[in-house]
Amino acid sequence: MSMKKIISVILTFVLLISTNSVMPATQISAKGKAKINAKSYNLNPGAKRTLTVSGVSGKVKWSTSNKKIVSIKKKGNKAIVTAKKKGTATITAKTGKTSFKCKIKVSGKKVLIAYFSRTGNNRKIAKYINKRIGGDVIQITPKKAYPSNYSKCVAQAEKELEDDIRPEITTKVKNFEQYDEVVICFPIWWGMAPRAVCTFVEDYDWQGKILIPFCTSNSSGLGDSAAELGKLCKGAKRTKAFSAYDEDILNTKLKKKINTWLDSIKA
Repeated sequence: MSMKKIISVILTFVLLISTNSVMPATQISAKGKAKINAKSYNLNPGAKRTLTVSGVSGKVKWSTSNKKIVSIKKKGNKAIVTAKKKGTATITAKTGKTSFKCKIKVSGKKVLIAYFSRTGNNRKIAKYINKRIGGDVIQITPKKAYPSNYSKCVAQAEKELEDDIRPEITTKVKNFEQYDEVVICFPIWWGMAPRAVCTFVEDYDWQGKILIPFCTSNSSGLGDSAAELGKLCKGAKRTKAFSAYDEDILNTKLKKKINTWLDSIKA
């Protein structure tokens, strides 16, 4: 055999050894990336979160230590967890010999989310907030609906604001005193909350409660609406308000901003 062939065989042999020695390291690295997206959550009753196990190829088995505290809906390597009532439960995700745990503490806090919505935007926001922080959802409904025609609706809203009118509403909350926090979702009309929202908040005793205002608008932003509601809800502590533009309703960027806001006020 020529020297050239001998060198070629040696190089091939060395390459094979190098390739084989790299493979186990690659497999170990992939296993090392396996993780769960959260190890703990503090939630209110009714709040939902999605747990995800990544970096694994095998089947994931999900379980909860207490179904009365936290329920789970399994979807492969994902599980939607729902806080049920006050207490603590542990969610376990097992794949092969590896287990991941997420401890969930459910508060005893009662939350009400009340929304006024003519176009549907604030209804969507209210439902999203409900998913994030739990609680009960109720719509603020005028006894006489506002005109479907935009110009007529604007004219009526302007007159109600100028005369400080309180339109009648059909919305009634049973046992309002049970709630610790109340989220009010509303559109901005002439720089303020619709007068029907004022009717709603003035119907109840707010002593010791926390008011959480959220508004939507085309361009004007929050204005003095949150400050006004704070004055009308006598005895309540008002959190930092949040405003969103109609064109951004529930896009990915807005959802992240809402999540950050809710976390900052510890809702």
